[in-house]
Amino acid sequence: MEHNAKILLADDSHAIRFLVSEILTNAGFTVIEAEDGQEAIDKTYKENPDLLILDYEMPKKTGFDVVREVRSRTGYLHTPIIIFTAVSDKSTKLEGLGLDIDDYLTKPADEDEIVARVKLLLKRNKQKMDCNPLTRLPGNPSIQARVEQDIAAGHPFAVLYCDLNNFKSFNDKYGFEAGDRVLKTESQIIVSAAMQDPTSFVGHIGGDDFIVVCAFDKAEAIAQEIATKTDAVAPSFYNDEDRTNGYMISTNRKGETEKFNFLSIGIGIVHNTKKPLTSFAMVSNIGSELKCLAKKHENGSFYVLDRRA
Repeated sequence: MEHNAKILLADDSHAIRFLVSEILTNAGFTVIEAEDGQEAIDKTYKENPDLLILDYEMPKKTGFDVVREVRSRTGYLHTPIIIFTAVSDKSTKLEGLGLDIDDYLTKPADEDEIVARVKLLLKRNKQKMDCNPLTRLPGNPSIQARVEQDIAAGHPFAVLYCDLNNFKSFNDKYGFEAGDRVLKTESQIIVSAAMQDPTSFVGHIGGDDFIVVCAFDKAEAIAQEIATKTDAVAPSFYNDEDRTNGYMISTNRKGETEKFNFLSIGIGIVHNTKKPLTSFAMVSNIGSELKCLAKKHENGSFYVLDRRA
């Protein structure tokens, strides 16, 4: 998003607006200008900028007034905001405590500093918005970006599609809080296993689906560790009766009572060592196919490596 980002710049000084706007435009950003606080609010709601740079002292409404107004709207709770101040004043920053201001810049700000701080805030915000709120793992935009990066690099790599078995039935019987504990634990297992490759990437697709991108020569070892540790911890999520029985009784997707094995995980391993992978969509389709094959294995966790040429 960085170089296509839309930035609202609000300052009552035409000279400062001209200078900062030129700096940001040259850095690849789109700049929307406002000369007072009320215009800044109006243009924020009209243009939906990705980041706001607000002068502390402006006519009609101050920078802090704008922050209070903008933060009162749900859609702008996470929009990064930088306050421009004439002096490095501790009292000003203390006044801004509780307003969720992301950063301060003291005038006159250095060109490189302005661009660097804007890029950093946009990057952090993208990561924050992309992360799964439960596991704090990157979501689909970051997953796609990483897979496409490895495709472009052309080196041998693998993508592990990981899907918990019998999670819905577990959730139906034990409730969402218990289900959340399972997902948090599984995410920790996957992250720990992926550390076998220091360059690996772990993402949370959503629900009970996770993904690992790693070097091909580490893929099977990572998958095996995930499977082994998942099977080892699974019984701990059940009550004494279910642990004694070795299974759980719950309802299936048709609403019928059924016996379910303990939680386990199915893993499909896609890689580019037998045939080239040309797109994220291709990787996803093969991964879904292999994951479905792995999930058919009934006795615990299992992984399937694509061995087709």
